[in-house]
Amino acid sequence: FAGPSFVDALANVLTHLAGLSGRPRRITRFHAVRAPQLSLYDYLMRIATYFQCSHECFVLGLVYIDRIVKLHPEFTVCTLNIHRLLLTSVMLGAKFFDDVYFSNSYYAKVGGVRTQELNALEALFMRLIEWRLHVRPAEYEQYRNHVLTATRGSSPTGGPRLGFAERSPPAQGQESEDCQQHGQRPGPVLGPPAAQG
Repeated sequence: FAGPSFVDALANVLTHLAGLSGRPRRITRFHAVRAPQLSLYDYLMRIATYFQCSHECFVLGLVYIDRIVKLHPEFTVCTLNIHRLLLTSVMLGAKFFDDVYFSNSYYAKVGGVRTQELNALEALFMRLIEWRLHVRPAEYEQYRNHVLTATRGSSPTGGPRLGFAERSPPAQGQESEDCQQHGQRPGPVLGPPAAQG
C-alpha cells in the first residue's frame, strides 16, 4: 500500500533526483523554459488533493517515468520537465488503475497547463513508454520500497535502479542554462482548478 506518506517521500526523492540530472541530450514537449515557481512538493500535494486518485497512482507514475528513461537513454529528467512528467504519469496511472477518473480538461486545470497541451503530453508519453501501462506487483513493490527506503537515508537493497538516478551531476548552472536555451514553454501557471461542469 502506498499511503499518504509515500507522496511526501516521492516529492523528496524526485526533488533530489531532478536536481542531479546531467545536461539534457534531447529537449521535449515536457521541458519548460524555466523551472516552475511552485515546488515539486507543493505540486505533488496539489495533484494528490485535486486528482482524488488512489495513492498507488503515484507509484505507477514513478514506474512510467523511469520506463521512459530506460527506453530512451537520451531523455533526461530535470527540474524543467519533472512537473509535466509527473502530471502526465499520475494522470495515466489514474486512468489505468482507478475505477473513476476525471477528464483531461480537469487534470489540465489542476496541473496548470492547457487541455490541448496535456493531450499532446499524454500522447507523447504513451509513445515513449511504448503503450506499456501494466506494472507487475513485484515491480510495483520494488519502486514503492525504493522510495520509502531512500527517504530513510539508507541505501535500498534489491530495489530497482531508477534510470534517471544514474546520471552524473551537471556542472554548476549547466543544466538549467541548456534547458532554457532549448525550451519553448513556461512552467505551469497555477490557480485553483475550476469546478468540473
